[in-house]
Amino acid sequence: MTQEKPTRREAVSKAVLVSAPEGILVIDAHGLVLLANAQTEELFGYEPDEMIGLHFEALLPEVFREAHQRQTAGSTSVPGFRPARVEMEIPGIRKDGTALLLEMSVSSVDSQDGHLVCCILRKIDESFQSEKARREMEEQFRLMVENSHDILTIRDADAKIRYMSPSINRVLGYTQEQMIGATGFELIHPEDRPTVELALNEFWKNPGARDSIQYRARHANGTWISLEVVAYNLLDHPVIRGVVINGRDISERKHDEAGREQLISDLQEAISKVNSLTGLLPICASCKKIHDENGKWQQIETYIRERSKVEFSHGMCPECARLWYPDHCE
Repeated sequence: MTQEKPTRREAVSKAVLVSAPEGILVIDAHGLVLLANAQTEELFGYEPDEMIGLHFEALLPEVFREAHQRQTAGSTSVPGFRPARVEMEIPGIRKDGTALLLEMSVSSVDSQDGHLVCCILRKIDESFQSEKARREMEEQFRLMVENSHDILTIRDADAKIRYMSPSINRVLGYTQEQMIGATGFELIHPEDRPTVELALNEFWKNPGARDSIQYRARHANGTWISLEVVAYNLLDHPVIRGVVINGRDISERKHDEAGREQLISDLQEAISKVNSLTGLLPICASCKKIHDENGKWQQIETYIRERSKVEFSHGMCPECARLWYPDHCE
């Protein structure tokens, strides 16, 4: 019996299947592999035709099988419905049990024998994956720094600013371009500058040190802003090679502290006045009553007791004792 010559369409389909750079699997509604090209066999380490009849879930680690079922269930469960292509990243498992990370595109195909699922598989290179993770982390860090209310600064060994976060504009009114390459010491309040410069000179000599300081800095509009900065000396770090400084506006906190200190001072002064009697007291030369601010005459004990924390213990001095009780004194 002579073998039938394949049609042009069949030949083209086979050529595409064989030459495709990606792994291609065709799976029936029961999850059994009907077709696997050479690239798929190479990905999973199976011999030619060894994957035919294999259940697709054998290629996935146990922990991901349930998730895969949920993701692909819609591809074959609705008759006459052709869902959009689904793309996902999943871990696969080779014949020898080792794992690999795959990028998989899944689509549904209708045939005379029922619904089929076509999977196109690409191996994700580990170096690409780590580079992608690194870029994502850098992007997250960039967004965090650029949207922070704190000022992040990196200074070189000569104290000149190498990097200044955009928050410098929100806090002090300057642009990044105005600060890069400068020291910014001229913005420090004249009363604070000697202390700050002395602290920084000592700090620069100690790689690995961490310290903090508070000072006032001039805003672009001429006002003074109170800052609290925390510095990390990373001059010896092979990547940073600079001093990282995080600055925070504490003007509101300083204002609140000053208000509390003034209130305490005012209360202390008021208490001191309540507990002491000062000024001129009109007193009767005979009975020693006090003429108070309301025009009434009060016993001196009553007057003083009402205006201070004084209590009286009555007695008699020697002169009065001899005057009133001469016989007793003799």
